[in-house]
Amino acid sequence: MMKHWLSWGVLILVVCAAIFFITQTTGELPKMVASHFDAAGNPTAFVARASYLHFMLLIGIGAPLILVALLTVVYSRAADMKLPNADYWLAPLRIDRTRSFLVAHGIWFGSLLISVVCYAHWLELKANHQRPAHLPDELVYPALLLFFLLTVGWMAVLMRRFRRPRGA
Repeated sequence: MMKHWLSWGVLILVVCAAIFFITQTTGELPKMVASHFDAAGNPTAFVARASYLHFMLLIGIGAPLILVALLTVVYSRAADMKLPNADYWLAPLRIDRTRSFLVAHGIWFGSLLISVVCYAHWLELKANHQRPAHLPDELVYPALLLFFLLTVGWMAVLMRRFRRPRGA
C-alpha cells in the first residue's frame, strides 16, 4: 500500500474534497430536489434533499471507494489474471510489478469516478437553481464526452502497459 502513496494521497484528497463540496452545497438545493431529467433537460423525478445527500455520499462516493477496495484486494493477491501477454506479465519475476500497477490504476480510476460524481452534483445545483428546474444540455454533453475520453485513455494506458516488450 505504501508503494502507492501518490495514488492513495490523491484519492484521499479527492474524497475529502468531494465530501466537503457535496455536504456544504446540498443545503442550497430545494427541499424537493429535481433528481432525474429527460433528454430535453426537464425534471422527471424528485427526491427529498436529505435523501439526495445520503444517495450522493453512499452511492457517489461510497461505491467508487468499495470498487477501489475490491480492486486493491483482488489485484494485490491475484496470480492468474486475464491480461494481454499474461505469460510474460505474470511471470514470477514481474508479477509484483504487474499487481502494483493494477492496484495504482484502480485507485486512479476511483478518483476519476468520484470527480464525475462531483460534476454531476454541480449540475444538480445548476439545474435546481433555475425555475422551473432544468438541466442545461450544454453542460452535460461535454462532460460525458470528457468522461468517455478519459476512460478510453485510462484503458489505453492499461493496454499499452501490458504489451509485450520488444525482444521479450
